[in-house]
Amino acid sequence: MNPKILLLVAAMSSLSLARASAAAALGLDTAEWTKPSAEIVAQVEALEAAMAAMAKGETPAVTLQQAIDKIRELADQKNDKDALFSMGFLAQQSQQQNALAEAMNYYKRAADLGQLQAMNNYGFILAGSSQEVEKTKEGLAFIKKAADGGLNAARRNMAAIYLNGLGGEERNPDAARELLEKAASDGDGQAQFELAQFYLELGGPERTDDDKAWDWLNKASDSGNPNALALLGSVLFDGKTFGARKIEADPAKAVEKFTKLAEQNVPAGLRTMGELHASGLAGVEKDFGKALGYFTRAAQGNDAAAQVQLAGYYDQGVDLDPKDGKIEVAPNAAAALELYRLAARNNVPFALHKVGLFYEEGRSVDQDAPKAFAHYLQAAGGGFAPAMHKTGTCYLNGAGTLRDPVAAVAWFGRASAAGLPEGLLSLGALAESGMVPIAANSTPAKTAAEAYQRILSLPQVAGQTRFEALLRLGNLHFRGLLVSSGASPVPDYASAYQMFKQAADLAPGNELAANLLKEAAAKLTPEQIQKLDAAIAEAAKKAAAEAP
Repeated sequence: MNPKILLLVAAMSSLSLARASAAAALGLDTAEWTKPSAEIVAQVEALEAAMAAMAKGETPAVTLQQAIDKIRELADQKNDKDALFSMGFLAQQSQQQNALAEAMNYYKRAADLGQLQAMNNYGFILAGSSQEVEKTKEGLAFIKKAADGGLNAARRNMAAIYLNGLGGEERNPDAARELLEKAASDGDGQAQFELAQFYLELGGPERTDDDKAWDWLNKASDSGNPNALALLGSVLFDGKTFGARKIEADPAKAVEKFTKLAEQNVPAGLRTMGELHASGLAGVEKDFGKALGYFTRAAQGNDAAAQVQLAGYYDQGVDLDPKDGKIEVAPNAAAALELYRLAARNNVPFALHKVGLFYEEGRSVDQDAPKAFAHYLQAAGGGFAPAMHKTGTCYLNGAGTLRDPVAAVAWFGRASAAGLPEGLLSLGALAESGMVPIAANSTPAKTAAEAYQRILSLPQVAGQTRFEALLRLGNLHFRGLLVSSGASPVPDYASAYQMFKQAADLAPGNELAANLLKEAAAKLTPEQIQKLDAAIAEAAKKAAAEAP
């Protein structure tokens, strides 16, 4: 990771280290609240217990949704300030349609009751989403009030505003530093990390101080800040330049730091130790049992990466040695789904996509095309290419949404631009049907062929996708469609044979490929076939030699 990463404004209250008397779950931490009611604390404790059970692949006594429903009752019926904030936070976290409007309603009601986190979040969204000067000023006023009330997340937001001169405020790095130092002195790990960035670059050349930046990075990592841990781990494991300093690789020191944080139950430290035990890197013993334990504890602490890792284990099952009669993790689709849902609440695109697949396939839930589409769309918006392709497929087929071929083409285009071969395959198929805009000097067949040829030129393509591209491209050659617009078809049986032969070699038992190959061969002489087979074999040999 590049040490000079941009400072990200915290739109929502960040997680702090859980304290002994507090409950924390789904990003809600009662330790951050001022005199929370016993009722709301009990419901956050229920969320925490549910997450702990789900991380172990167990069915919780009280489900997440049941606890959330109770929180909604406290908010709507009792006007509990922290329940109102929680519902705003959970609505914003859901990223569902109209979720932001719902979140803003809850935040405003909580802010009017003096709930600091709600003030900060409401003000940040208001200031950042409005083009009206008065609305922006109103939003900044809420953030300032929360910062004056001692909320560290608001102090960090104001620091970012001063650093970048946002919302009509003049750029004032010194005011930003002062706010970050207040938050950092209160043990806020994210503020400590942002001070490291401040002294590394963001405070300006006259304030650059690599020694201070390094000290603050270490303090932030000791506080368990995941951003700091990721950066420090990257530097110590590999040895990198930090500002003008050259940091020598010291994997043992990195492992010592992560071990200490894991002992303190810091989620990022737990997950990292899980990754190290799973891989056996940096001198750490390779031990799947220990890795599983660390991932489970990290998932309980709402570490999204650990939730995804565990979900994958439950989704597929883990049997490291089929001969020993021992299954490390038995397949458990229901447990996998719940863990993917947890990670999806953290807006992890991969997890959102996986939840969509569960709804599409009806695994552990009833088939629900609209819910599948909603998850695919949200994951696609997060930049996950396979979800972009799924979204396009839903629009094309009218699955879970209205049929919209234009939207389908757009999403397939985004998927292919993101490097997904399946996006190119779908674009090619739609181009053949005349559903894709083409250049003035091209034709639908040529546009499709270009897409298929791009797939075949890629080094890493799934076998089924390559197979379909070969068959489709071979078919265009066989039908002689790769000619200028208006020209009569000119079959190219030799090229068709080459495509069909490669497809048949990929899938030896495929009847369609075998039949197409036979048809193309019937159009060629034995001598032509012999030369083409030799050329195909030579190309395959060369590709195998160049493969990594």
